[in-house]
Amino acid sequence: MPEALKQKSRSTLRPLAAALLLSLVAAAGAAEPKLPVPPDPGMFTGLLKGYKDCRAKYAEMDARVDAAGVRDGSYYRVPGFPYLRTDRYVASLKDKVSGLDEVAGWTRRMREFDQEAREFEYQNLGMSTEEIGIWRYNLLSCGSGLANLELFEEKNMAFLRKQVVPGSDYRQAPAKLSDAQRKAIATQDAAVLKRFAAALPAADAKAPLKLWSVKPVEDMALIDKGYGNAIPDELGVPALVDSQWRAFAERHAPALWIETAGSRDQPGMPIAQDNAVTVDPAQPRMHYQITFTRFGDAPLAQINYFIWFAGREGNEGALDSLIWRVTLDTNAEPLVYESVNASGRSHLWFAAQPLKRRPVSGKAAEPAALFPQAEPIKGPVALRIAAGSHALQRVVPLATVAASGDGNAYELRRYEEVFTLATASGKTRSLYDINGTIPGIRDTEQGPVLGDRVAAPGALHVLGRVPVAATGRIYFDDADRLNSLFVAPGKTTR
Repeated sequence: MPEALKQKSRSTLRPLAAALLLSLVAAAGAAEPKLPVPPDPGMFTGLLKGYKDCRAKYAEMDARVDAAGVRDGSYYRVPGFPYLRTDRYVASLKDKVSGLDEVAGWTRRMREFDQEAREFEYQNLGMSTEEIGIWRYNLLSCGSGLANLELFEEKNMAFLRKQVVPGSDYRQAPAKLSDAQRKAIATQDAAVLKRFAAALPAADAKAPLKLWSVKPVEDMALIDKGYGNAIPDELGVPALVDSQWRAFAERHAPALWIETAGSRDQPGMPIAQDNAVTVDPAQPRMHYQITFTRFGDAPLAQINYFIWFAGREGNEGALDSLIWRVTLDTNAEPLVYESVNASGRSHLWFAAQPLKRRPVSGKAAEPAALFPQAEPIKGPVALRIAAGSHALQRVVPLATVAASGDGNAYELRRYEEVFTLATASGKTRSLYDINGTIPGIRDTEQGPVLGDRVAAPGALHVLGRVPVAATGRIYFDDADRLNSLFVAPGKTTR
């Protein structure tokens, strides 16, 4: 768009936006932060008439959701903007986006997050298909209209950049680790290093080894039409369709090489019971979610995989979750692998390519990133997992694994499936509560590490809220985590 036309569009819409805002803010209620522009409510006429009640509609739906306790806990609601939700990567762009196109792409991504989360909330409210359709149409229209009207005003955009920072699940950050925390971390790290240094246990009659591989579904030819031919969106992210992302997820999905002493050592599907959740090993399943991070200034895609087990030694409750993540470089090849328990315990790193680590200051409160295997690992990979504890023992090239017994396959599904689990009553519910934790499950090994740093130490968290630091406020999905640990190509060490 020519600059003159951009300026004309802004100057035309700005008074209209100002006229719209007062009524919209008033409808949101006293608890909602107010937009900084004083609007004139008398201009809701003509084409703007339909937007008069938009904020009231959002307030009505949000009140229903909160009263029913079904608020989605995965994305962060942006205070003051009920039509926007964000994750840490998108929020991290707040001071990087500029110009009409980039800002439009940034806010559109947040509207899409809000629309996605609301779909889960509609369903978990038990709304009829007809009612969902009505609300979907109303809020889709309202979200688009409000974004276009409100965010043309520079003061409102500045307000958004302040409000978009995700809230913290951490409490006040201590200046240093307590003696109890240091001991707990040292004990866990020593156990990890000892486990990875030891020879892998041989097959045992009481815990035979089973190899689980992804069930092939997608056309791998879609990958050849992927990164190289994709036109980046306004944020520089490759614009691929769902089937292409799934093809990448299928190609890089890990095989699971598991010591299997019983059914709880088999990957399964989370299921909702009356007042609890568990995992059904009769439905072998793994879920995936595509997210993004930054290395240098380049956005990189990450494929997050969720492995579910029916309980674990050291857990309270009948569910355990291991997260495996593959970060792809700009050529869509694995750059680095990570694993972490959903409680935040045992965050381990595995290089897929040589990485230059940043020097660690002797005054650093947190221990350095833990690499239990020194050499880069070429994929596809298999994860050797212990019986009972589900501890990761080794990451090995799949080609080196000799399968035992018949081949086993798991289904690969999108992560969103666990946000609307069917219940015995015929309704649906999310695996997670409104705080993004799985109710009734506690990792008793992680509690001592976090202490009282978080509201629910040892809880299993939704992706986007997994705490991995005993000091500070570091999350598994922090957008600049790679830059803080490694030197990006073309960068110098500071």
